[in-house]
Amino acid sequence: MEQTAIKTLACAVERAVIRTMADEDGSLGLSENVGLAVVSEKEVANYALHPEEARILAPHACRRKQAEFALGRAASHIALTQIRAESSEPILRGPGGEPLWGDGIVGSITHCFPWSVAVVVKCSNRFAIGVDLETTVGMQGTDISHLVCRDAELDWVRHGNFQERLTMIFSAKEAVYKAFYPLCRRYIDFKEVELTWFPEQSRFQAEFPEPLSANLPSGQACAVHCLRHAELVFSCVIH
Repeated sequence: MEQTAIKTLACAVERAVIRTMADEDGSLGLSENVGLAVVSEKEVANYALHPEEARILAPHACRRKQAEFALGRAASHIALTQIRAESSEPILRGPGGEPLWGDGIVGSITHCFPWSVAVVVKCSNRFAIGVDLETTVGMQGTDISHLVCRDAELDWVRHGNFQERLTMIFSAKEAVYKAFYPLCRRYIDFKEVELTWFPEQSRFQAEFPEPLSANLPSGQACAVHCLRHAELVFSCVIH
């Protein structure tokens, strides 16, 4: 059952990544320039962190935080091997919490316990990438729409399955943040990104109404593919 669940989720994630690559650059190919891995807690229960990776964790981090971090690093190293990149070196953390990859590589990691997904891309000077995995269950009993949504997004969320659509908005904006933080090196508020849903393409159009930095002026736009699988929502940006 566990292997079936992993395979099903991995296929769903792969479809979303392939759609995103096709939108951005048709020359990209899985296992050539793009590697991805989906792992579960049971699958990598005995994964041993590199000593330098282990030192990133806070001394009193709870078991779940430790497990999520290890899951993410395990997925990342698997993804790196797919593009024949160096996978034995530690994947450390930058000042904003972002993973630090080797030269010529960009990537993104997401955790949604007990799952983790990592996507890595060669030719880093050409791409920004962000992925995010969320569960609609995590949105139960809470309403953060006023913190996450701009007015038009709020209207879209309220005229459908509220919990599912709010999870989609949240996940897509998390993916955007992960993709563009390395370019602007500052926190990007949820409301600094405006999303418009295109159902026939299963994607959002993300726009920045105000400039994020000198190299990210207002009017910049990118596609955020968003795939729903059971209670999970996966978002991916390659820009």
